[in-house]
Amino acid sequence: MALRATFFAVLLLVELLSGSQAHQDIFGWEENVEILEDVSVNSTVVRLKDFLNTSVSSAEDGNGTFRSANITTGDDTGRFRVRAEDLALIVAAPLDYKLHPWYNLTVELTNTGNKNVLYVILVIVIMDVPGYPPFYNKRCEAQVLADRERRVNYTLFSSDGFDVSFNGRVVVTYDDYFQLSLPRKYAANLVLKDDCSLRFIGSATKFYSNQDIVSVWLAKEPHEGRLELNCHNQEGDNKGKIILLDINHDDELPQWDGVQFQKELGENDPYVVAIELNEMWSTSPYWIRCDTYITLDGGIPSLFEYTLLYNITGCPEGWYGVYCDNDCVCKNGARCHGFNGACECRPGWRGRACDIPWPEVVVVETPVDSAVKYIGTNLTLTCLTPHIRVANMQFAYQAGNEQNNTKVIKERKVQNSSVSFQPILESANGRYSCMVQAEDGKLFNATFVLNATECRPNYHGKVCSQVCDCQYGGTCDRWEACLCPPGRHGDRCEYICSPGTFGLNCSMSCYCQNNATCDLVNGSCICTEGYWGEYCQKAQVCPPGRHGDKCEYICSPGTFGLNCSMSCYCQNNATCDAVNGSCICAEGQSGEFCGDVIPDKNQIVVVVLSSVIPTIALIGCIVTGGILVKRSRRRPPKPDHPTEDTEMTSVIEDLSSWEVEKEDIRFEHMIGEGEFGHVVRGRLRVPAGYEVLVAAKSIRPDRMKASVVRDFRREMAILTRIHEDKDGHPNVVKLHGFVTKSEPQYILVEYASNEDLRRYLWTLREHYKTTGNSKLLDRISFACDVASGLSELTRLKIVHRDIAARNVVISGRKVAKIADFGLSRDVYVSSAYERTNQGGEEELLPLKWMAVESLRDGVYTCESDVWSYGVLLWEIASFGEEPRYAGGPMHPDVCTLLELLKKGVRLQQPENCPMSVYKIIRSCWTVDPLKRPTPDELFQKIDLMKPQRLAAHLVNDNIS
Repeated sequence: MALRATFFAVLLLVELLSGSQAHQDIFGWEENVEILEDVSVNSTVVRLKDFLNTSVSSAEDGNGTFRSANITTGDDTGRFRVRAEDLALIVAAPLDYKLHPWYNLTVELTNTGNKNVLYVILVIVIMDVPGYPPFYNKRCEAQVLADRERRVNYTLFSSDGFDVSFNGRVVVTYDDYFQLSLPRKYAANLVLKDDCSLRFIGSATKFYSNQDIVSVWLAKEPHEGRLELNCHNQEGDNKGKIILLDINHDDELPQWDGVQFQKELGENDPYVVAIELNEMWSTSPYWIRCDTYITLDGGIPSLFEYTLLYNITGCPEGWYGVYCDNDCVCKNGARCHGFNGACECRPGWRGRACDIPWPEVVVVETPVDSAVKYIGTNLTLTCLTPHIRVANMQFAYQAGNEQNNTKVIKERKVQNSSVSFQPILESANGRYSCMVQAEDGKLFNATFVLNATECRPNYHGKVCSQVCDCQYGGTCDRWEACLCPPGRHGDRCEYICSPGTFGLNCSMSCYCQNNATCDLVNGSCICTEGYWGEYCQKAQVCPPGRHGDKCEYICSPGTFGLNCSMSCYCQNNATCDAVNGSCICAEGQSGEFCGDVIPDKNQIVVVVLSSVIPTIALIGCIVTGGILVKRSRRRPPKPDHPTEDTEMTSVIEDLSSWEVEKEDIRFEHMIGEGEFGHVVRGRLRVPAGYEVLVAAKSIRPDRMKASVVRDFRREMAILTRIHEDKDGHPNVVKLHGFVTKSEPQYILVEYASNEDLRRYLWTLREHYKTTGNSKLLDRISFACDVASGLSELTRLKIVHRDIAARNVVISGRKVAKIADFGLSRDVYVSSAYERTNQGGEEELLPLKWMAVESLRDGVYTCESDVWSYGVLLWEIASFGEEPRYAGGPMHPDVCTLLELLKKGVRLQQPENCPMSVYKIIRSCWTVDPLKRPTPDELFQKIDLMKPQRLAAHLVNDNIS
């Protein structure tokens, strides 16, 4: 044990002779001995005999030796004692620099033979040790088990085991990793820190018993014997890392601040495992995954994963540590922390072991079961004065923020005093101070702040004494009692809204016409058969092939669709299908518009199939109550409205200038994976010499389908088109390059540290639940960013096809950027995509984000992107909720969704969404594409809602 202290010692020798005059010799000297505050109990401070033999030999008369020793002054708390057998001053109880930085001891040594008495005066200075004593962190407080006899082997953490897997295939499974031989062998190196984190390091002869893939990989160049796995929880938050080392190639062990490992590693073990886990405070089963990519033979990255599951179970009373094998030193009723043995002292006690009496005044509350004090509940405040001889005590009250209006509410000359609230009233809020004067004149005080502003759950009223008992999802408000959900009213929400009313407590009126019903949530009109429009004020839209006031007329040649509103371009006298505009060719003609001559019989078969199959599919969809979605265009697009095909031909160009050498990329860990592709975080070395974080997107080798490759190439072409000037657009994800000369191929775009907009909205939702701050201005800023990026795509005549919150990333500077132009439907596994079969090839389509013309005709334009933008804006307003149409299932098929849209059903106004915002959202969902706002118009409207104009909008919408 290292001992350090500085002390000055003066020895005073006094001979006390019975019946004769005492005489004394004085000896003085200075020595340097240092004592760290974390020195263990029973450690030697100094041996008194060593300097007595040399400095006071003249006083020793040979009639006996010094056999008794006693500390007479300077150690009121019993930190030291003298060991009689060797006259050594030792540490008797834990030291604490903050409480006592020095001690002035007087030691009395008595000669048992001649009764001479020697007095040694020692001034001992205690040295501070960073991180000592351990901190009691309530966040990771473990439960205390009742078993005092330790009849079984306990561990602070219990585990359901962990799996080791490659590419999702489990190769090793263990039941409880705290029971494995490696952590038990190096139990002294399982360090639990004050910040609720764990650090471990140990060595092994091999990693796993039945495979050595990792060992082989570590031995290869250029890995240099090191593999680092990043750990995260189910929400994606960073939770630490695991480092695997082959010390034959890399002998540099991890260095963690404040951690001193106690046990040496095995000299002949070639492998080292180092673990760092943070924020270990969940008392329920807690899931952690640590993963990285390793490249095996063939050059294909393989996902290597540890999946852990644990919870904190606690130790028996009086024990702490991972294996509950350390003795707690806490005394006087203090609670011992299961992680590090820190003591939570009760009032009146201090020190490492809570064994130092500490005069203080404390205001304690009864009951203490809730951090929030509710109006209408009972509370008692008691002033405790441990280790104080009280001469006078006062309880004083200071209301609110009043600084100069303090009144004494209770005064007595007793040890304890209490103030009771039966019940708590809002008028009682303020500061309650207990001021104490001790008999020796010293003054003490303590203050409790009472701030009760809420009723306890299910109560309302001025004094919160009335019960709500709301039904059917109603919420209890202090002043309004039951706030009924849309469609309900009454004292307990027991009544259904009367016709023509909607909203909370049925407080709003709707103006639907022609016997239409009113949506109870947002007041939108659900039209009866034969009517349409915002208020169902318009007569029925004629079915395909008909027009006129009563749909009595047949469409004229060259027109088709609802109300015969669309034109077709069939050639050579071919007729136009009244529903979808497909051309029905005459004999001898072929092609999409019947403009080609059939050269042989085989082509005749193709023509027949191209017209019969859509008709058969149409009949099938009509039977199920809808209209089949088709992916082929049936008429030439107009130049001002680019479609998917024109977009492709206009953006394809030489990609060689964007080629990146694969050696310039360091791949790290996966950040997204789906059915056809995955995204890996990496570091790209740029020509300037530094590295930038990138997201590397690639196709899974086992899913290399023609349609997937087409989408992958399409994204390359679009990104190249957007970045013609190399700078791109601030609201479109930045392109860094491609890897096309080796497999797998990659698209390299900027890495967004805040993930996608949908997940970021979920974070804002949780923030809103806890603070009540909706951060509406932040969300409006994101909407402006996306509108700006969409405007740029429109300028370049680029159609995105999947504008949605999941396809918008948020940069570290909180800027929204449009992303995912090709693999957006499969990179991220999502319930937003529905499987459809098109031409024998299965597709995943975001139906609830698609415009009506995209669902019906398979047409994608800049105007259909505006429809999708309206859904994205709805997502922003609803904190990332998944869209659901009233009256339909959560995941409708194409036919069901088209039927709902045909009836005028739209997504309902989200809760707390201003009507001014919802009107902008609804304008994006106009059936006629040409009547939808442009991205520039959307940007201008939303930009007006930023701080300088938002207040006016909120007042107009009656939103606080």
